[in-house]
Amino acid sequence: MKNSAVLAPLSLARILFVVAEAVRFSRSGIGEILTSSATPLRSPCRLRCGIYGLVSLLVLSSAASAASRALIDTTQSPHAVMYMPDLGDVRWHGGLLGERFEVARTTMVPHMGELMSNPATSPAWRNYRIAAGLEQGKFSGPPFNDGDFLKWFEALAQVYAVTKDPAIDQQMDEIVAVVAKAQREDGYLHTQTIIPQRAGEKTKEFADREHFETYNMGHLMTAACVHYRATGKTTLLDCARKAADYIDRLCAEKPQELARNAICPSHYMGVVELYRVTREPRYLKLAQQLIEIRSLVPPNEGSDHNQDRMPFRQMTQAVGHAVRANYLYAGVADVFAEDGDKTLLKTLETISENVADRKLYITGMTGALYDGASPDGVDYTQHKYIKTVHQSYGRDYQLPNLTAYNETCATIGYGMWLWRMLAVSGDAAYADLFEQTLYNGILPGISLDGTRYFYVNALKKLHDFDVPLRWSRTREANIPVSFCCPPNVVRTIAEAHNYVYALSPDTAWVNLYAASTLDSHWLDGTPIKLRQETDYPWAGAVKIVVDEAPARDVTLKLRVPGWLRAGAATLRVNGQSASVALQPGTYADVKRTWQKGDVVQFDMEFKPTLWEANPLVEETVDQVAIKYGPLVYCVESNDLPAGVKLKDVALFLQKPANFTAQREQIANASVLTLTFDALALQRPEWNGKQLYREIDGQAPRTIAVKAVPYYAWGNRGDTDMTVWLPAR
Repeated sequence: MKNSAVLAPLSLARILFVVAEAVRFSRSGIGEILTSSATPLRSPCRLRCGIYGLVSLLVLSSAASAASRALIDTTQSPHAVMYMPDLGDVRWHGGLLGERFEVARTTMVPHMGELMSNPATSPAWRNYRIAAGLEQGKFSGPPFNDGDFLKWFEALAQVYAVTKDPAIDQQMDEIVAVVAKAQREDGYLHTQTIIPQRAGEKTKEFADREHFETYNMGHLMTAACVHYRATGKTTLLDCARKAADYIDRLCAEKPQELARNAICPSHYMGVVELYRVTREPRYLKLAQQLIEIRSLVPPNEGSDHNQDRMPFRQMTQAVGHAVRANYLYAGVADVFAEDGDKTLLKTLETISENVADRKLYITGMTGALYDGASPDGVDYTQHKYIKTVHQSYGRDYQLPNLTAYNETCATIGYGMWLWRMLAVSGDAAYADLFEQTLYNGILPGISLDGTRYFYVNALKKLHDFDVPLRWSRTREANIPVSFCCPPNVVRTIAEAHNYVYALSPDTAWVNLYAASTLDSHWLDGTPIKLRQETDYPWAGAVKIVVDEAPARDVTLKLRVPGWLRAGAATLRVNGQSASVALQPGTYADVKRTWQKGDVVQFDMEFKPTLWEANPLVEETVDQVAIKYGPLVYCVESNDLPAGVKLKDVALFLQKPANFTAQREQIANASVLTLTFDALALQRPEWNGKQLYREIDGQAPRTIAVKAVPYYAWGNRGDTDMTVWLPAR
């Protein structure tokens, strides 16, 4: 619940509550350790944590009346035009996204906890325990596993914010106790370094910029903010503040070393969110400095791969490692929301346009290339200046399908960046892109049953294409050498409800359409309750019922999706047509004094549509993709008639495809399939010794083909698949 933005003095009752909480944490040693023997902490840290917790709670309680409990808190961000409701203010009520959350709650999050805690599948938890002195052993696994474990913890905290399950609360207490014990006293947290240091070895911090130290500590900060907002406890937040203070000291004393180690800079977002929780000015100043010191990276180390070849404000396009890039852009957008530096916003807008107009897949995915050359070197005409990049943005219009990289983490980073751009602009185009990315770029990253994962996401898969690639085109039960994507997609699905609505003074924004309820408050404490009844994205009818609203004019802003054709939507209020502009790609404003029971009916025309790419996208020339509402569809080989191969299927554009929609179950999940008329090209089989041949003049035959939502592909065995179909 949000109250006045004015800091309130501490009441006696509040002080007594804070003291009681600090004593409880002190006595418990921040909870019991998650271990088979359930051994409690036995360390002087108990008293220290209790006192630190007391101080933190006293300070934070004075800001609690102003701070929100939102996933991303822009309630006091001067240059944000909207803010999220609190973590538990939005609830799903069925529908596609509600079904995905339920799978996250019952399967994704618990299953990932099992993977993380089992050394046979992931050493992440064991590394924390070794660093905490609770087990003997050596570090193992990727250096970024610390942060990946904390992504999963963030998902756990989000589930708790909705369910208030006491077992989850206890589980989190036990985990936090170990993380706190693993952290060094100076705030540094990176188990790959701490484990050998505590064994007496001389191991240096930041010995290799690919060790992801700041990435790990950044995820500590974001997880801690969510944990605090979900529980009110400062136990993990204390760890996050120590980490931020460590980075702050490093920024002052060794700025170049810090700059060269900004790999996948989650700490940009983390530091800003920590500032939003604590209102500590040092953290905002640190976030600003993190951007400025990027220009200190030595020329022989700076590259487009890590987006540090040039100062940020000189950038004009998205380049290099797509996860690193999107995390950077999201963090810079957070800084702009707080300080309003228009030079930062101008660069962000320029890069955003470059992505959306020239480097984005129709699925909302980013990072097309396995390997490539930087498109923006010191002098790209001279070979000595060109540097290699991988899992990266490529050149404009360079969007392969069979060899598409599209790391799941990159698309999640793009979604985080998009929401922040929406928050500072109110531009519906960013909400459109976010929706495109959520449904078609993020959801595919995990199987419908919640137990298998994509690291990369192709738009086409053919068994005949036997070129060796580093990553599987089939979802895997585990990705041990790079476990970053699985917990990232799990936390994003667990947190998706936070993006449906937003608030601003006397305004409620509806950014996404999904069966859900909003039960929240504006900053002055005035309640707002909305109920959204819809089968979106399977149908375009949306009914919004006002269950509570203030006795004053309030604007309801409804997103009119940019993919709609002009004139393909209607809006009625209490059965009467509303005189409101319904321009695709904008928000429709309905302003009135709402009464309980008022009904807004927003109807969008839903039908299968065929899409083509800019002809400069070489790999999709003369091909079409199928969309239905916001969903991209694909064809899998197991839905083809016997004897027909996917590479021989085409669409005949000279007559209607006669689409038929039908609800079906795939892996116990409800989907809408589209059956349509297509062509089966009659041609001899290719053999491995043919690269070219003369066209065979046989006439194609008509066949019935079924398409499924792209996010649902790969859940019925190891099949061929394509998003794009040749047009004839």
